[in-house]
Amino acid sequence: MNLKLFPAERMLVDYPWVLWAIGWLAIFRAILWLAFEPVVPDALLRLVGWKYIVGALPFLICGVGLWRRRRWAAWGLALMAAAGLAMLLIVPQSFQAYLVDSEVYAFTVILSAVMLVCGGPVGDLLILCAIPSMFRHTH
Repeated sequence: MNLKLFPAERMLVDYPWVLWAIGWLAIFRAILWLAFEPVVPDALLRLVGWKYIVGALPFLICGVGLWRRRRWAAWGLALMAAAGLAMLLIVPQSFQAYLVDSEVYAFTVILSAVMLVCGGPVGDLLILCAIPSMFRHTH
């Protein structure tokens, strides 16, 4: 079995940039939670923690699969992004878990933006917006 996690073709100029970018977004999403612990009530922290634990490996696998132009990876990312937004609609208090509170205002803004894009609802929306391109460039 030939297993290439990082196909060389993703570094070529004609490789679809959307697959490259969404693949990185999925990988960042899978590992970013390891460096971040939100300050929220315990019950909400458990809920968000389970979301990250359950979603980390599938996001990592689908990110690499998308780089390899696999259609199943596009489906997986689309479903996980939709599930993430659905969870936010069902438990709107979980939005607080994406916001970073720091004594330095610039850190608060920058780190909250990173969390919202890489690990939160903005990233989910970006993935959903990229669905047509993901399906066009996968097989």
